[in-house]
Order: sequence, then structure tokens, then C-alpha cells
Amino acid sequence: MTPLDDFDRAASTLTGLVSGIRPDQWTLPTACADWDVRAVVNHLAHGNAKVAFWAGTGPPAPDGDYLGADPVAEFAASVARARAVLAGPGLFTRKVTTPLGEVPGVFLVHMRVNEYVVHGWDIADATGASTDLLPELASQALEQWRSRFGAAPRQPGGPFGPEVEAPEGATAADRLAAFLGRKGVSG
Repeated sequence: MTPLDDFDRAASTLTGLVSGIRPDQWTLPTACADWDVRAVVNHLAHGNAKVAFWAGTGPPAPDGDYLGADPVAEFAASVARARAVLAGPGLFTRKVTTPLGEVPGVFLVHMRVNEYVVHGWDIADATGASTDLLPELASQALEQWRSRFGAAPRQPGGPFGPEVEAPEGATAADRLAAFLGRKGVSG
């Protein structure tokens, strides 16, 4: 499997989740404090727009509404645009600048995959869909986040809260969500 294969698998799963959001579910709360389902999907679309800027092939992507009147179609289009940038010639062999500093271009793919898995979990949990998402990619993401954060303290209100205990029999995605401080909201 290549990094783009991982992206395609994560993007397909996430796009399927977004396509399944009913009109009455866009305003449901999520495990991300202060974000409803639409805000999480918008965050992902905004991140997709930032890929071109970080890759050095597009303008900055300011905060704003990236979903418009047709959030499902706009989200799918944002995924396609991000994928086109990620598949661009030479991206994996050069350095790019992100908020985390200068990194190999392939890091942009891993960043999107991890975001898709984590926020896919948020959307699934909020809408009552299965949170058993992409077990292999969720396990990889968990290892990447563990290596980045380790036992470093995290504060409530940050992008990732303090780790919570994963439920017994938790899936890989549930363990990832727990490590990043998420507690399910769908009951």
C-alpha cells in the first residue's frame, strides 16, 4: 500500500460518512468541544483547502465556510482537490512547510489520513454510525499520535483533551479517539 492508497481508503470512508449525514444531523453536537457535525466537516474541508498552500501550489486558505449550500458535494470536491495536490509530481521527494515546521511532502498525506480517521470517528459517533472505522489506518494513526504526544499533558479546550479510558473491547478507532481525549456523544 502506498500513502495515496491510504488516503484513498480514508477519503472513501469519510466521504461515505458525510454522504450519509441526514439534514437533521448537521447540527448535532460532536466530541469536539463547540463543534457540531457541520463544523467538523467544514474543518476537514478547510484542511483539504490548506493542502495546496502547504504544498506550495495554491493560495492561503483563510477561515470560513467551505461547505456552502450543498455540504456533501462541496466536501467531496474538497477531497478531490486535495488528492490532486497530494498526487502531484515530486511532492513526496521535497520538503513542505506546515504549522508543524518543514516536513517531507508525504507528511501531508499522513496528516490528511489521520484527520480523516479521527474526525470520521467524531462524525460517526455524533450521527450514530459505526465508529469501527479503518482499523489498520486507525492503529497507524494511534501509533503516530502516541509518538508525537507520548505522556505529555494535554489541557481541556485544546485540540486534543487529556486521554480517556477506552471502553472494553474498543475498536482501533475507539482507542484512537480515547487517546485524543474524546468521549462519545451518541450514547
